[in-house]
Amino acid sequence: MPFQKKSDYKFPLDGISSFIIARGLEEFTRSLEKDFFAKVSIQCVYLTEKHRADLTVELQCNFALTEGMHYFNSESWSGVEQTIEESESTPFYTAYKTLSLLNKGAVDIAEISLHFNDTSIIINRIYNQSIPEQLGNILDRLSEHFVYFTKGLTEMPYEIFVPVFEDIPPQLPESKQEKPSYFDYWGLYFDDGNNHDAKVYNLKTKKLLNEDLFLLD
Repeated sequence: MPFQKKSDYKFPLDGISSFIIARGLEEFTRSLEKDFFAKVSIQCVYLTEKHRADLTVELQCNFALTEGMHYFNSESWSGVEQTIEESESTPFYTAYKTLSLLNKGAVDIAEISLHFNDTSIIINRIYNQSIPEQLGNILDRLSEHFVYFTKGLTEMPYEIFVPVFEDIPPQLPESKQEKPSYFDYWGLYFDDGNNHDAKVYNLKTKKLLNEDLFLLD
């Protein structure tokens, strides 16, 4: 049952290297820095055929993931909430919507990565605006499953990819398929000293699986 990390279902990066500055990007960056206690860098790539800009967002957090989860659970970090309904009134979602409106909706977050002192979390878009909608839910699941994907708090993965998918051809036309989910499987990389040990974490069973993990750039 091989798995693959998919950067996007509908809007794959097509290699165009035309860099632009979206309207309101500086204000959006400052908002992220304030809410995430992080240094933020954003790459903006315009996709000519799609007439839109994709953002790749990197947040450098000078603390461990456990501290980030503590801040998140105390509602003092990230400016997001755990449900879509709540997310629409939070600082993060409000800042994103302001950015989107300034650019007439032609901007979306293709990837957001959070780099902590002990691990990195890479979250990829799986449908249009999936990251703004689901970031709070993802952080909530990170907190909920922390003890399981760290092998009972004994080992921290150095990279967490959210999500990965079973490499199974779709059985239904795309228009009839349900939206892909962030909450089935994640890809984890552990460092055993000699090799990089790839695992697939099943969020439903709370188990680490020894499966082949293929990553797509």
